[in-house]
Amino acid sequence: MYKIKIFAALLFLGSLGSCKKFLDEKPLADGTLEQHYKNMYDVQAAMAGMYSAFQLEMVGKEQYTEKYLYWGEYRSDNFDRFISYTKDYVDEIVLNSITPSNDFSDWSGLYTTIGRANNNIKYIPQAAQLDSRITTAMQNDYLAQSYALRAMSYFYIVRVWGDAPIWLEPYEDVQKPAERAREPKEKLLKDVIIPDLEKAYSLITKDARSPLWTIGEAGICAIMADVYMWQGDHENAIKWMEKLFLAKSPTNVTYAGLNETNLQDAATWKTIFTNPSSSKETIWSIHWDYLKNGCACMQTSWTANNKQVIVDEGIWTNWFLPQTTATPSPDIRPKQTLDVYFGMPSNKRDRFIKWYPTEANPTKADPWPATNQLLPVYLTMYRLSDIYLLYAEALNARGDKEKAIKYLNFVRKRAQVPVYDVSAPELATAYGLETAILNERQMELFGEGKRWFDLVRTNRVKEVMDPILKRRQEDAGNLEMPGFLDPQNRAYWPLNRNVLNSNSLLVQNPGYTD
Repeated sequence: MYKIKIFAALLFLGSLGSCKKFLDEKPLADGTLEQHYKNMYDVQAAMAGMYSAFQLEMVGKEQYTEKYLYWGEYRSDNFDRFISYTKDYVDEIVLNSITPSNDFSDWSGLYTTIGRANNNIKYIPQAAQLDSRITTAMQNDYLAQSYALRAMSYFYIVRVWGDAPIWLEPYEDVQKPAERAREPKEKLLKDVIIPDLEKAYSLITKDARSPLWTIGEAGICAIMADVYMWQGDHENAIKWMEKLFLAKSPTNVTYAGLNETNLQDAATWKTIFTNPSSSKETIWSIHWDYLKNGCACMQTSWTANNKQVIVDEGIWTNWFLPQTTATPSPDIRPKQTLDVYFGMPSNKRDRFIKWYPTEANPTKADPWPATNQLLPVYLTMYRLSDIYLLYAEALNARGDKEKAIKYLNFVRKRAQVPVYDVSAPELATAYGLETAILNERQMELFGEGKRWFDLVRTNRVKEVMDPILKRRQEDAGNLEMPGFLDPQNRAYWPLNRNVLNSNSLLVQNPGYTD
């Protein structure tokens, strides 16, 4: 990642987020934006500032604020609250009783990223005119990344809140209105996100090695495929996944997408997370460096404090706990995802080890040294097995059952679990096959910020979460056991009260009170 060096006017609206460790930002009144885009170093600093804003949203500005997981998984059946150490905001999330006061209902940080992308899109061409070191190829690459990250930020907003205001230009004149109403989520997808990604793809250099820490050709294709899957447009999703197969990985190997050998092999599966730059499977990851940024300190990373979130007892019982029996499954993933032996026999279910180098097949609890805090944490935004399983899902929706099962089996074969026969009774219907694919995504991508979005995207929230929420609510003393109420509306988050107070044109999401 570029060295972080941000100055004055890269804020959007002056106050929508900051990096506590390395950003020092001043009001717009201190100077115009065009004064800060004069040479290659200014552009590199601006690009770094844009990515740092997004990185902080994913990893968090302080301990236990990782929106990567609060938005993508903690509402799902993957995780539950750790009752001994839980906080009110965690209770709200895992019991489906989120309020507008919940810290994680604030979208301001994403608009900070969007604001910085808007600045880059407008002013990088000016810098290129002033500094001949910024070649046309460099300018196009920077602009492509800015369009792509703006699209990704809006995509998070659409998936988490639905409708939202649209800003596609810098806010440079404080005399102009700063309030905008929410636009329909369909408009954001059709008129902002997809055009931004198309523009990014037109500008990005093709057939180049994936940059990994920033968005390259494959990253753009992955986001676009994800967007079309969210829309239920499986034909366009397939088109973009097949474009991705033609791109190159960080190891300069074409993804190909032909079989399981294009995935990272079983023996080195963990390197996807511990050394992603060496993996032919990685597409785009976030690099959180302890030496530069301090401890990642997520619920799923090393921290000396007690966790507020643990693995849900359902998947613990069905997937993790069996690995401690005399006849464990051959699946390579559970013991490399969670320390299944820690605290036995009453496991705390909070020792997440996916991000750290550990034994492939441990027989006892990992010592979990304090030095783990010093290790970098790499959060996977997209990787090839994610795309394989999305591809299988899209193929199934198109009616190509045999090919869908083939791609599902590529992931299962690499995990060293039995593959499905095309005549398996549980795969007899398209719904049954989709269920199998979603189950595989749950296990393969556990802790990678995908599960909640998968449930919402496939309209499985009520089906999957209702019995789990009733169990959790009963354990919490709620004898009425309402389950997942109003999934059509409450699958979205409420708008944070501070966001509402700062913009009189905003209206709260249905199902929530202000």
